[in-house]
Amino acid sequence: MRLLSLLSLIVAVGWVWYEPGFEPVYTLLGAITSFIISFFASDAPLGKGKLPQNVTLFSEECGNDPVDLGNQRLRVSAAFGSYFTSLLEQEQGFINLAGQIDCPASSDHEGLSPIQRLFWHFQNPKGARVIVLAAEGGMGKSTLASKLVRCLYEQEMVDMILGDSAKSTYVDPVTGELHSHTPGYETISAFYQRLCAQVGVPYENDRLALSDIRGRLANRRAVIVVDNLDTIARDDKVLLALQRISNRDVRTIVTTRRVSGLRVLDRQHLLVHLHPLNNIETATDFLEWHINRHYQTHPGLSRLRSDIKDKNNLDRLIEKSGGVPLLMQLLISNVARFSWKCIDRLPHLFGAELLDFLYKERWEELETPGSSGALARKILLWLKQAHYKNKKITSKRLSKWAEAEGQEGLLDEALALLYERFLIINSDHHKGNFAIFPSLVEFLEKQG
Repeated sequence: MRLLSLLSLIVAVGWVWYEPGFEPVYTLLGAITSFIISFFASDAPLGKGKLPQNVTLFSEECGNDPVDLGNQRLRVSAAFGSYFTSLLEQEQGFINLAGQIDCPASSDHEGLSPIQRLFWHFQNPKGARVIVLAAEGGMGKSTLASKLVRCLYEQEMVDMILGDSAKSTYVDPVTGELHSHTPGYETISAFYQRLCAQVGVPYENDRLALSDIRGRLANRRAVIVVDNLDTIARDDKVLLALQRISNRDVRTIVTTRRVSGLRVLDRQHLLVHLHPLNNIETATDFLEWHINRHYQTHPGLSRLRSDIKDKNNLDRLIEKSGGVPLLMQLLISNVARFSWKCIDRLPHLFGAELLDFLYKERWEELETPGSSGALARKILLWLKQAHYKNKKITSKRLSKWAEAEGQEGLLDEALALLYERFLIINSDHHKGNFAIFPSLVEFLEKQG
């Protein structure tokens, strides 16, 4: 830049020397200004398509505000179940932690943090049509998906939310009875039937359904969420269908535990992995967030604010939990109730086996507190049923149920046990909006 400015200055001086006048003098003044500025500007050019460092497309707070599902501008399917719906309705359910989101970068993304790269894909016409969030259970896939959806709505980038949770139980719409099937979408036809019902077209067969769904979504800005798939592969019929339905205005978010045969990034999809919280600083940030979020319903957590700054404590917690956020939350709950020594007494189990052990331990503990513990068990099983029946559990509805059981006086005590031991979610502390983790639902199914 400085060299070009110098050449321009020489040419301008020559012009003034040989042809004095207003225009040459004006050009000379501009050349002098450019030459001076060149000393303060960097000569390192940005590569084609590259962005400067620390670029922010959307605020980090984007998606922290709850979505009003009663708003008529937004169509939300009740098929998501109470858990994902509650994530949409609760405030700041996701904390952006360094190193957790592994989102591949291209030349278009330089200078963007991982979560900003995800935002880029949604708002850019060249972005991937299908975003796949992959990680083991308890890593926060659904929580991240809900933040993305809330941000898209907040930025008025979508006016329709479609999709479903791949639950292992469904409700018969005629009888209201619960039926079980293999986790995931049992058939591609069932997937088409659900989307047809959501966009308001009759289902006749798979071929016509695909055409009708695409036609109904023409000129609409929509996001399709397929939450909690057990496995997704490159040739899965559901994935192929989503790729055909998605376009520059209709994007898809898929959360899954395992992937097979998918490339990290191509023109159709983006594969994003979530990493465990194995870094001391990151784990500390997460636990501070957890304590601030839950100390009112679990007061014992407040005593751990200084403890979690101790490296030895954090090392033990990370090692035992494997850095899985949900396991860290359950273990820190135990520490708040007992002491840090309880971590050392745990059996040599990890991942899903440790999660199942912790749930079973807590389930058996509810036998000891007496009537309140028995009521807490009943509430959990009732919440599990509601998870599939898509009925919102408000405080009023819960009180009526407890009254019918003749145990309304024990309700607050039973809920305190559940907040402390099972981290049940209540996204509305005024009217109540209760939900439980999908992993807890799976555990409760085994208890009958």
